[in-house]
Amino acid sequence: MKWHRRRIPQLMETITTERFLLKPVGRLRSVLLHMRMNNDPEILAQITHRVKGLTFLQWYRRATATNGRSRFTHEIITRDGAKTVGFHTICLRPYKSAVIAVFILDRDWWGRNAPLEARQGILGHFVRHAGVERITGTVEARNFASIANYRKLGFKHVGIQHRMAYDEMRQATVDYLEFELLKEDYPPYLAEHSS
Repeated sequence: MKWHRRRIPQLMETITTERFLLKPVGRLRSVLLHMRMNNDPEILAQITHRVKGLTFLQWYRRATATNGRSRFTHEIITRDGAKTVGFHTICLRPYKSAVIAVFILDRDWWGRNAPLEARQGILGHFVRHAGVERITGTVEARNFASIANYRKLGFKHVGIQHRMAYDEMRQATVDYLEFELLKEDYPPYLAEHSS
């Protein structure tokens, strides 16, 4: 069986960080979490580059098809279980690679290092249990908070994807930046989980 297709039971465990529970969810819950972006025009525009929200079927096609083997969505919940802050997706790819994305939907948590804490917990878990050796992420070039987040996590900027989308609100094309973190460059929060 291919490395990224095997079932690893530990990857479906809830991860606990200092402030959050990172709970793996199924496909339907993943779609419902994505649909929450329709409630905030600024978040919607940042992710979809559209003025109008997406339907359930459009989000179903667009959302990570969580399968518990190679594609995972983790709901980010406060430790007391009272509030959903956002969600994180991670997709395993050959060879020992992972592609990540995080969405903080609750504006009360913006600027409070929620993506940083969630990603450290999830990445440490996947490095330990799945043996991930390469992690990549893509971010819109104008999303300065996410760029800073990748740099704090130790990622290196490795490329630019020019004119990858058209932003209906700004009437302009959108560039994306690619970030990567390799095993030999793992910072301390990941190196302790690496074998």
